[in-house]
Amino acid sequence: MSDMRFDPIFEQWVAVSEVRRERPLEFFPADQLRKQIICPFCRGNEDETPGPIAAWDRHGRKLELPAIDRWSTRVIPNKYPTYEDGGRKRSDLDSGPYRTCDMPGLQELIIPTPRHVCSLSELEVDEFSVALIAAQQRIAAWRQSQSVEHAMLFKNCRHEAGASIEHTHFQLIGSPLVSGPLQQRAARFSDSLVHTGATPLERLVAFEEQQGLRVIARGRHFVMLCPFASRMAFQVWIIPRRRPAAFWDCPPDMLEELAELGQSVVAKLEPLLSLPGYNWMLHQLPFAEAANDHWFVEIIPRLSKIAGYELGTEIWVNAVSPEAAVKRLR
Repeated sequence: MSDMRFDPIFEQWVAVSEVRRERPLEFFPADQLRKQIICPFCRGNEDETPGPIAAWDRHGRKLELPAIDRWSTRVIPNKYPTYEDGGRKRSDLDSGPYRTCDMPGLQELIIPTPRHVCSLSELEVDEFSVALIAAQQRIAAWRQSQSVEHAMLFKNCRHEAGASIEHTHFQLIGSPLVSGPLQQRAARFSDSLVHTGATPLERLVAFEEQQGLRVIARGRHFVMLCPFASRMAFQVWIIPRRRPAAFWDCPPDMLEELAELGQSVVAKLEPLLSLPGYNWMLHQLPFAEAANDHWFVEIIPRLSKIAGYELGTEIWVNAVSPEAAVKRLR
């Protein structure tokens, strides 16, 4: 179970989870990763991981477990979790001027292919789509848990983006609390719906599609663009064009388009930027705010380090304008 600590100066929670130090190869140089391990996510090495929670075939059909040799996508517990499942939350403990508590949560890994590939660009579209279906079903199940208030789906690709194992995989973390920035975003979305009838993202999409300056591509369901105030160079958002159903309720054709767009932009970024590390993130509001949500996907290539000014002021410095990035990505 994580030790959750609240910083009263910056008003943010920090999860102190010492078990994370035991992760394999966390600080090894990228060129040493493949040499050091038998990949636990490849077919034939299933005994190297905890038993599967669920598995699917390539067509998105759920399989009877253990599904050895038949799976295309499988979900397993994270062996080195930030949060651990432990029932109800424990109330705040007295620590002088600080707040601290033990809070259980959930953490799982989604392995979208038994093939040893590193990047989303190397997945087949149907593999990517089935991984999103797996995430949908796991998040839907988590909504029934008393210990989870928010779910974060993300992928770290390559060492500089935080990956400790090369074989492509998504992480799904169920947080036992809602951070201050998430609470503020939920309040903004709720207020916008009350006063304008639209979410901030709906208004943003309408403006960007009208202007066209920062739009990379459009689909039936999504628009893909470089955001006006990009924090990092070549940052990309994939946004539903209209306020969608909650992520866990979205139809298969929407997930397929999301997979196609996500794969296509990574396939453009990699040769353009010499195979950068990147983070792929699904942003959604807490479960309690699902009625006001307008979720979206963010992809951030890791081209520069966060330095003192960003850490000290939370003001980001970006050396490539989104308008210039879009011209390269089109």
